[in-house]
Amino acid sequence: MAEYRGKDQDDIFDKLKEAVKDESIKRHKWNERAMDSLRVIQHNALEDRSITDKPQWDAAIQFMEETLQSRLKDTESVIRDMVGPDWKQRWLNWKNRTPDQVRHIRNETKNELERLLKLHDDHTAYLANDEVTTVRKNLEGRGVEVDPVLIKDTWHQLYRRHFLQKALSHCNLCKRGFYYYQRHFVDSELECNDVVLFWRIQRMLVITANTLRQQLTNTEVRRLEKNVKEVLDDFGEDMEKKTQLITGRRVQLAEDLSKTC
Repeated sequence: MAEYRGKDQDDIFDKLKEAVKDESIKRHKWNERAMDSLRVIQHNALEDRSITDKPQWDAAIQFMEETLQSRLKDTESVIRDMVGPDWKQRWLNWKNRTPDQVRHIRNETKNELERLLKLHDDHTAYLANDEVTTVRKNLEGRGVEVDPVLIKDTWHQLYRRHFLQKALSHCNLCKRGFYYYQRHFVDSELECNDVVLFWRIQRMLVITANTLRQQLTNTEVRRLEKNVKEVLDDFGEDMEKKTQLITGRRVQLAEDLSKTC
């Protein structure tokens, strides 16, 4: 989209402004003491583990839920790309698997691993070597040759989806958990330490954003302005730089007039 130009805006300085901006940003270094201070603030924010009221609890639940749903959506997209659309999608949308997807038979691998995961709901994140061998032999029995690496790659995504789905389900249970948390009741079903973790992260992000905003307003803007002045002074003393950056028809006319006068 073309940049809007006011009537009084002069385009002969466009190159100069762009060069000054780039050089000023290049020279700008964030104040190291401010960075150290920010680390301390972040550390202190993360150390706080006390959620004091229900609105904070609800906000942490929402943050956790949105984060998990986003990750689950990404994971399901990866799985769809791996195996192609399922039979329902193919029937409704007339989609077909590509030859490459058929060749890699990820769908058969996925189905076999989903059966394993259904039998062992509390399975760890990694498959044991003997489990990989069992899956491979089961697939070979159905005429499907599968590389162990493919089995592990597919398992990684399926387990990730399984983990996120369980986490979302638990997150939903914890929506009614503030009363238990506040009174330190012990309930294995409503163990909501994850909510506290997400509250700590969310609070740290809010405090970090506010601190950075204050740092920019109070200090960094002035330092950047100083950089701009220094760059302009340096460019002003460099005749070659000025010739490169201040160009245009009117500049040429002015130079021609100065030569004839």
